[in-house]
Amino acid sequence: MALRLGRYFWKLFLANAFVMAVVVAGCVWVIVSQLDQFRQEELSNHLLAQASALEVAVREQFDTERAEELNALAQQVGSTELEGVRVTFVLADGKVLGDSEASANEMESHSDRPEILQALTSGFGESIRWSHTVAKDMKYVAVRVGTADNPLGVVRLSMAVQSIAARAQPARRLATAIALVSILAAMLLALTIALLWSRRIQRITEAARSISEGDMSARVAVAGKDEVAHLGRSLNEMREKLSTQVGTIDRQRRTLDSLVSQLREGVIVADGDGRIVLINTEAVELLQLSSDETGRLFVGQSIEQCVPQHKLQELLRLTTNIAIPRDNASLGRSIGGRGSTDETTSQEIELQLTTDKSVRSVLARAFDIRLPDGNGDESSPDASDCLGRTLVLTDVTELTRVMQVKADLASNASHELRTPLSAIRAAVETLRAVDWSSDANAASRFVDIVDRHSGRMEDMIGDLLELSRLESRADRFEVTPISAKKLLEDIQQSFQDAISAKNLHWKVSVLGDDVILMANSELLRMVLRNLIDNAIRFTDIDGNIEISAKRGGEIVVFEVADTGCGIAPEEQNRVFERFYQVEQSRSGSNRGTGLGLSIVRHAATAMNAEINLQSELGQGTRFSIRLPCPE
Repeated sequence: MALRLGRYFWKLFLANAFVMAVVVAGCVWVIVSQLDQFRQEELSNHLLAQASALEVAVREQFDTERAEELNALAQQVGSTELEGVRVTFVLADGKVLGDSEASANEMESHSDRPEILQALTSGFGESIRWSHTVAKDMKYVAVRVGTADNPLGVVRLSMAVQSIAARAQPARRLATAIALVSILAAMLLALTIALLWSRRIQRITEAARSISEGDMSARVAVAGKDEVAHLGRSLNEMREKLSTQVGTIDRQRRTLDSLVSQLREGVIVADGDGRIVLINTEAVELLQLSSDETGRLFVGQSIEQCVPQHKLQELLRLTTNIAIPRDNASLGRSIGGRGSTDETTSQEIELQLTTDKSVRSVLARAFDIRLPDGNGDESSPDASDCLGRTLVLTDVTELTRVMQVKADLASNASHELRTPLSAIRAAVETLRAVDWSSDANAASRFVDIVDRHSGRMEDMIGDLLELSRLESRADRFEVTPISAKKLLEDIQQSFQDAISAKNLHWKVSVLGDDVILMANSELLRMVLRNLIDNAIRFTDIDGNIEISAKRGGEIVVFEVADTGCGIAPEEQNRVFERFYQVEQSRSGSNRGTGLGLSIVRHAATAMNAEINLQSELGQGTRFSIRLPCPE
């Protein structure tokens, strides 16, 4: 992990560096000051010692008569023994007897010099001041000659301040070098400390950032027992707990998403403010909202933005301000349901939804529910006041169609049975009035009517029983090996009389020597017999009927084609309905029960087969059955 020098590093480094630099500079300044003070004291003591030695040497000859000797002595001492030291002999009245730097006769009175006044009074005096004689800042040390009661004069030694500073310069340079090295070491130490602490803090920061971004594998390498180590351990413990909680939440969310997405009903949940809380895929598909597969796109949006149907919007709006109790028993009584007497919380309507391909019948049921409050604290006193609204959409298109089919079946069956029954009843009543001995032909004709219509009723009842058996799936249709060639030959034998009666040209073609398939023989015969029966029924005399069987991979295709009257395009989608008959077959001797193609469709469905119709009015009809049959 690369170290990035952030604000914390610079703050820590600059703070430590500043503190250390100040401490080092202060220490060096104190040391240099003490060295200067020590040198000043040492120099003063040295000058005092020299002045005291001279005072002893000149004490007996300290008067004006020995001025020349004293002057020579001062010059000799100042130039040889004490290099850089100025020696001056001054009488008590301020007259200069001798000086190593200037002519004593030309020098003014020194009676007002502070070091001389101090020496005459106390025996010793010193001062630092400007010297008009040598035009420099000088340090003066003076020693009294004689007693306090009878002072003879003063022996004064002085040294230029610049010379003193020059002598202290090596020590200052050494101190400066030490200061620079110390400050540099302090900077390096501050840098090291900042790097060490920044690296630890950065590791914790990176781990916290990774955890905040959802990476629960991030951990902090912890060593030591200081506060940063405790912080790292706390972060690791928090990560473990968060990982467990996030894992639990994720499992619950995925379980909820899986359950909701697999529901056959559409589910929409809205909160009390009229905003979507949950919507599943089935609801999105039923309402044709968008191509979003999960429905999360709509979460948080208002009901009006997501649900275009006004009636459904009304169902989703909260209709009561009564708080839903927290216990499940009271909750069930509050939200109502089927048989509930609370009309304010549970509502149910049925409506038609128009989609791109069809019109769907949808049953919409809405009821109030309790939602967790925004803070997620279900134990709060106000949690029961957070109400929402759930809308359940059930696609009842197929159920509505089945109910309509059953209603139509009852109506059509009643109608279809009424016609032959009426004909039979009329024939029977006529037969009762007919004299069989005098009008045998009429009696025979009416008996034929009874026989024909009773046979039609028998066929219709048989077809209805077949449909009922196919729809109920009460029987298990066992699969056995079937020879397509043998099957078609058997069917041809059963229809031989009908074929011969209309002089039809019959053709059977099987690809190769034979096609062997695995299917239920009864269902397959039922499909082919009804299709061939229709082909024979609606094909004119001398027409053509062709039956073929061929295998294409794992599909076996049977085709029944005729050159009959054909089916109009507008009727092709309805020929598989119960009792529906094309216009040409609704009267005359070709009139059937109207259930044959419906039986074909149900039998094909039971075999997982696909049936297709191609027909052109006046040209003929071709039915193809694609039956899955792995080799």
